[in-house]
Amino acid sequence: MKKWGLLGASVILTAGIILFFFQDSEVGAATGGVTAQAKVNPNISVSVNVSSILLEGIPGSTVTSASPVVVNVKSNVNYNLSVKATQDLTDASVSPALTLPISRLSWAPAGTGTWTAFSLTDTSIATNEPKTLGRGKDYSFDYQFAIDPNDAIGTYTTDIIYTAVAY
Repeated sequence: MKKWGLLGASVILTAGIILFFFQDSEVGAATGGVTAQAKVNPNISVSVNVSSILLEGIPGSTVTSASPVVVNVKSNVNYNLSVKATQDLTDASVSPALTLPISRLSWAPAGTGTWTAFSLTDTSIATNEPKTLGRGKDYSFDYQFAIDPNDAIGTYTTDIIYTAVAY
């Protein structure tokens, strides 16, 4: 009997230890968590259908672009659109460089004939424009260059920058 008593005590003790470990792991269980955030940032892109445009003519003439410059704005936020030139019209192929005032180069919404001289500061084109979906929104512009009879012969350049800003 003593053998069974010792064996029974061992089984009970072993079962107690096993139960103790199972109970302890349940009581000691812990959880963790994380807060997931998904953020959609504003995204605006501006593209222009041509990289350069040539307006050429003789002194005393005014020349207009043969086809419009198309500016496309894609935006997931409302925006304002502006335009500016980076410098006066400049012919850097000679020294000293020749310049013509940027105000001699103008833009107009395509087909309207309502001309606005380019400036070295931002000029508003469109304000409070709603966000665009899919293909974006196109803005078409004619360009015009007034050539003075006293202008020196040359190829004058400037960069025109279109900027869309979220509001």
